[in-house]
Amino acid sequence: MTWFKKSSKAEATPRADDEIVRAYENNENITREECRILYTLVDDPWDLGSSLHYDSYARLIALANKYVDWHEIDWVVDYGSGIGTFTKALKDAHPHIKSLGIDFDTARVAADRRFGADLFDHYYEMDGSTTEYDLLRHRFPDLGIQRLCTCFINSTYYVFKEQRRRSRIDHFARLCRRFEQLARTPETRYMLVSASHTDRAAVDAIDRLGPQLVHLSRELRVASRIEQFNAELHTRIWRRRSSKR
Repeated sequence: MTWFKKSSKAEATPRADDEIVRAYENNENITREECRILYTLVDDPWDLGSSLHYDSYARLIALANKYVDWHEIDWVVDYGSGIGTFTKALKDAHPHIKSLGIDFDTARVAADRRFGADLFDHYYEMDGSTTEYDLLRHRFPDLGIQRLCTCFINSTYYVFKEQRRRSRIDHFARLCRRFEQLARTPETRYMLVSASHTDRAAVDAIDRLGPQLVHLSRELRVASRIEQFNAELHTRIWRRRSSKR
């Protein structure tokens, strides 16, 4: 049982594997479960593990360096970590940082294959029966996190996707608070969201928490060897300081 009721919308008839691949190749919308299955059907979905994708995230991190003091951050939550390219680029730039990866079990297998089993310092796997609803009440072990940056890189779209807007904002805000509770030190935390479109509900949920927006831009692009997956990045960075003294 989870804290929140899931949508009662009727489930669509599952598509066959070849239909999922065809939808992916045509850059059409696919469901959450289809995204999970895709990692078993395509060696490198969305070209995530390519050097072009890595370079795109390296540029994103270089931009974030102007607004995030990575020296005071010891962990990141990489939500929707995929094959692990963002975590890999971040650790290459800032080797002291540890990463909590959160994604499908199938994505974890793909990440291990691409970058090695030691890329993530801790990992939360979601499968066909375990979702972000369960994540809200999951008891993480004490990871020794002091100061945290929560990162959503092309991943907010699938979070509580089936909820109506008002409920989705509430759920998303609760999820962000859940991540913040993992850190022992309340003074400074950051949130980084970068995606090929602006997820207004996710932005409104983060704004509800009261952080300061320190950066907003569309100056970067995510590059891919597959033309339809090249996209503009909408990037926002928030800083959240505790009022406690």
